[in-house]
Amino acid sequence: MSDARVLHFFGGKGGVGKSTLAASYALNLADDAPKEKVLLVSLDPARTLSDLVKKKLPAKPTKLVAGKGEGGLYAAELEPAALLKPFAANYVPALEKAAAKGSVLSEEDLGKLFAQAVPGLEELVSFFQVLELLEAKEFDRIVVDCAPTSHTLRLFDLPQGVRKFLGIVKAGAEKPASGGKGKKEPAPAEPSFLEEVGGKAERLLALLKDPARTAFHLVALAEPVPEAQTRMYFAQLRERSIPVTEILVNQVEERGGCPACQGRRGLQAPHVRKFQGLDKTVPVQLIGKRELAPRGVDGLKDFGKEWRGGKETKALEFSAAEGPPALVRAPSMPPIAAPPLPPTRLIFFVGQGGVGKSSCAAAAAVTLTEKEGPVLLISTDPAHSLSDVLQSRLTDTETQVKGTKGLYARELDVNGWFNALRKRLKEKAEKAYEGAPKTGDVPADLVALRNLLECAPPCIDEFAALSCLTDALVQERFKRIVVDPSPMITSMRVVELADAAKTWLGALHGIVSKYKAKGLGELADDVAAMLKHVKRFEEALASPTESRFVVVTRGEDLAASRTERLVEYLKEKKLQVERVLVNRVGPKSTCPKCENRRKLELNAAKAIEKKIGLPVTMAPALGRHPAGLRELKAFRTAWYALSAPVKIKAA
Repeated sequence: MSDARVLHFFGGKGGVGKSTLAASYALNLADDAPKEKVLLVSLDPARTLSDLVKKKLPAKPTKLVAGKGEGGLYAAELEPAALLKPFAANYVPALEKAAAKGSVLSEEDLGKLFAQAVPGLEELVSFFQVLELLEAKEFDRIVVDCAPTSHTLRLFDLPQGVRKFLGIVKAGAEKPASGGKGKKEPAPAEPSFLEEVGGKAERLLALLKDPARTAFHLVALAEPVPEAQTRMYFAQLRERSIPVTEILVNQVEERGGCPACQGRRGLQAPHVRKFQGLDKTVPVQLIGKRELAPRGVDGLKDFGKEWRGGKETKALEFSAAEGPPALVRAPSMPPIAAPPLPPTRLIFFVGQGGVGKSSCAAAAAVTLTEKEGPVLLISTDPAHSLSDVLQSRLTDTETQVKGTKGLYARELDVNGWFNALRKRLKEKAEKAYEGAPKTGDVPADLVALRNLLECAPPCIDEFAALSCLTDALVQERFKRIVVDPSPMITSMRVVELADAAKTWLGALHGIVSKYKAKGLGELADDVAAMLKHVKRFEEALASPTESRFVVVTRGEDLAASRTERLVEYLKEKKLQVERVLVNRVGPKSTCPKCENRRKLELNAAKAIEKKIGLPVTMAPALGRHPAGLRELKAFRTAWYALSAPVKIKAA
């Protein structure tokens, strides 16, 4: 255990077990130092901590395990929306007050533009809350259960983004108005609040990058897609100067057992070796797979003691001779004759991270291509998996998958798309300011319009996904568009983004369209076209003839409540759930260990079916995760991606 670091992050791809490890680590920290106050806090909207400790955790830190005196373990699942409300009550008026009159836009219009940059700040405000608890010394240590990969990287970028945005606001406020008279001094409260926000962002950035105070525990699985994403995550954390102190490889198979057990362990060997080769200064710990996952305070505490000692890593180490079996065969099962799907253009394969939605989406796309013609398979998840699943190098350009007659795949480059949009908007905005200085005394409104996307809600960077899906719909080039989106936590970001984008674009259009005669006509027309795109996407989502959702999950006890929340959310949004798919269920076996695992998966699937009130389709576990067309077809043949669901029999 670290004696110096006060902030511990547990992060990784969804489904790797980061919440379990974070809770176990926090319990052991509190146990080792009973006089210290340790806080276990979740920034993951999936709200898994309550399920893990078997107790409903409030948003306010509450004592979970007593220590000595005030010491012990406290836990909380923050409510970002509730934290944002009081923050916005001060932040919005401060931004509006800081707006200066420009050479084209009025002071009021610029203030309205600044005020639109609030939606999506919920996560940053939650992050501020963690900082405040540490600075107030309310807790000696804080252990943070992070959201999945792309969500957390975006969170780490928010302090820098807000600092840049406040720099734009400040630059405009310090410039004289276009009439030559200086801007009236604002009331002291408003600038002090913005300065306070900027100061918090600076202190948070410093804390995140300080290896003496912060540790990032990177959690992984020894599987192809999680390994690729973990390597990417490791590089991205290094790029942001976040100190990675260890890599925890979870659910490593024990030695021995039947050939299937040994085969599963052999498949893990090359991935563990790659983790060990990432950086020799970063230790790699191996954590064994438990047939019964630890639950409850006592179970989590015992689990933590087992893996933190280091003995488990030594017992699980791979010998040089261990490796994947020579051949992996899919279960011998006949194809299922399934009725075709209704003619739905968009099919979303959604679920928590780590459930295999990318493999299921790819298998479905292969099937639909063979049966119906041209299909576009597109990944809008910044942590892409399709290249690994298809074993094909994909880019942001639609590429025909080798070996198919009509399957095209694309991994959306969100940053590239966004930078192109940034450049386009900047060029159109500057047409209204011919003759204005490029540097120095630049008009306040030109500063803002040059940096329009910095003045947008933080979540607007994912507008790329919405726009590209709408483009594919409008072009009508493909009969089907199969979407592999970001992991769904309790909501679907691309759905919520439509609301945020429509609000921001609507406000922006209302502002710039008033000044068409002053040179902002092209910008107003561009914004109007984007607004039309958003509305078209909303129409497609709302129509059961255009959009359907396949929810992918796993046969695990925690999956039941997560899947229930996800299905409830989709139904609440009036989105059409096509079916629920329980992935990677083991085949019948004479091996007691394998058969027990299969029974647990079947019982968990039965619980999911009972909770959500929808039929559940089963997908088998192959010898390994399907990759490449041959294995995807074998995977598809075993369950037929979109087959008619059959009632599950309990084990």
